[in-house]
Amino acid sequence: MIYTLTVSGSLHERLNRIAANNGGNTGEVLAKALALYEVAIDARGQDCRVAILDTNNCIKTAIEGL
Repeated sequence: MIYTLTVSGSLHERLNRIAANNGGNTGEVLAKALALYEVAIDARGQDCRVAILDTNNCIKTAIEGL
């Protein structure tokens, strides 16, 4: 299936920068973003939170608003 997506110039630049920094393309960036969003939604449904942990498993950043 093919989708056509219209994005702002700034979002286009962000997608391209992320893709370039990770050796992928914008489609892969969007697919991974959707996968992460799905994990966050599932976690919220289980009364859990999403966070970035350091090597000692201490919360460095809590992801809010998903």
